[in-house]
Amino acid sequence: MKKIILGIILGVLFSSAGTVFAQQATIGNPANQVVKILLNNDGSAHVIHVVESSSQPQQVLTVQNNFTNLQIKDESGGIPQYGEVSGNTKSFMIFPTDKKTLVEYDLKNAVTLKDGMWDWDYQYVADTKFYLPSDANLIFVNGTPINLGDKKGVNCHGCQVKLEYELGQTEIVKQVQWQDKKFDVRIITLGDISSFKFDQPNKKITFDVNDKNKYITLIIPLELLWNPYQVLLNGNATLDHEFYSDGKTMWLGIKPDKTGTVEIIGTSAVPEFPLVSLLIFGSAMIVVVRYKNKFSLR
Repeated sequence: MKKIILGIILGVLFSSAGTVFAQQATIGNPANQVVKILLNNDGSAHVIHVVESSSQPQQVLTVQNNFTNLQIKDESGGIPQYGEVSGNTKSFMIFPTDKKTLVEYDLKNAVTLKDGMWDWDYQYVADTKFYLPSDANLIFVNGTPINLGDKKGVNCHGCQVKLEYELGQTEIVKQVQWQDKKFDVRIITLGDISSFKFDQPNKKITFDVNDKNKYITLIIPLELLWNPYQVLLNGNATLDHEFYSDGKTMWLGIKPDKTGTVEIIGTSAVPEFPLVSLLIFGSAMIVVVRYKNKFSLR
């Protein structure tokens, strides 16, 4: 018989990085595993525990108790010997095997929608790989913005994380006209912003935020305003993250904790004269200097 029901009464505390997760009955060793979580657009998730082979029994705790469509198989598609373990968190005992074991199931409403952002406070004792929906290009891990780019997801070691992301990004484009050039400053946010301005003499961008505690990501052309940036909210320094650059733009993330005026001050701004004019002017200066030097030598 492949499946065995185990009744366990002993409990221990599992912890990772100093954080206590739960009290759970155990037998054998904690599983040597990696957890893969594939997130769907509706907030559901498909979970795969990839458990390494072992000569000792290994216990696999589920991420949540309310799972469906459970499958337990080895890497060849066979059914290994395993048992159910009773406790506060549902778990399975994988008996000694020379093959990897896959414990798979589905979670409904694993991620919840809050004010336009999908949110999951995730805690688990094993390393976890999150695979985000294709529409989620920008995510926040413990409040820190991450640009996925062409990557499929993020890794979490350990793992206690607050995962947040938006599907179908809300993007605002503010066009800045300076001399004969136009620059697009892209803003990704679910909050309300107004009074966007570019102040070239003071090398800064300003705007008003009308909603507090909303993520705001600005994609700023470096030719317009060069980093590093100082970010102020109502005249006071606020937390910001310069987290990605492609050499032409800088991605800046903030989350104002109150409404008011945001100032983003750069180290330099687009020059008053076009770059070509500056090069011509510089060349003319070199010619004059050389001419003067030649005259003095005579």
